[in-house]
Amino acid sequence: MNDSVMRRPFGKSHGCRFGEHIDLNDLASSDIELLNAAQLIRKHRPGAYIFAQGDEPQGIYCVASGYVLLGRIGAFGDKIAFGVVGPGEIMGYRSYFAGDRHAATARALTECRVCLIPGRAMNRLLDRNTTLGHQFLATLARDPGPPDGLLLRAHHVPARVRLVTLLLILRDRFVVTGAEDSVEFDLPIGRRDIAALLAMRPETVSRTIKELEDDGIAIFSDRHVVVPYLGRLYDIAGLDRLN
Repeated sequence: MNDSVMRRPFGKSHGCRFGEHIDLNDLASSDIELLNAAQLIRKHRPGAYIFAQGDEPQGIYCVASGYVLLGRIGAFGDKIAFGVVGPGEIMGYRSYFAGDRHAATARALTECRVCLIPGRAMNRLLDRNTTLGHQFLATLARDPGPPDGLLLRAHHVPARVRLVTLLLILRDRFVVTGAEDSVEFDLPIGRRDIAALLAMRPETVSRTIKELEDDGIAIFSDRHVVVPYLGRLYDIAGLDRLN
């Protein structure tokens, strides 16, 4: 359920962050005025749906604050989660540009603010500003889509490897504190959502977490995770540490 709808000056850090994906210098003042008039920033409570699988696309969404879980209903009615979208990231643009119904559902994980640039405004901008269209083509070309999610759900990959890989992905994307090798961070999702992302049963996730704790690899306190030695996560995942 939405708490409220508000409008903010376009590109301000406390409002819509859509301007992080385009060069505002390429927009005429009339274009920015159009965005200011069109943008809608909605507050969503945890568990609220921003859009649902099968909905007609309304435009392009940008997360101003908080976290959103992307998922879909599989062919056999199973719920499949494949990504977490955080502040400054955009979503829904694949369906918008393709002119297709949403292939996924976006649900608020935390209290969040999401900006919508309605399709009518986007169409007007793209019609009169070809540079903006080229910028979006570049964004689409750089976006790898959900292959990480597909890898994490691969049943031939051991549960420990899938969970550790997810921890590394989340660790790279969210706030991290700690020493050079000992890090701690808060997960934006609960264990049921982790199970959905990894295509595991919740009890398998709990058992794998206990194994990691017993081996001193990671300590979990609700959503707070402490990793005594980050290198062990990379070793288990079979990844090279780049930083």
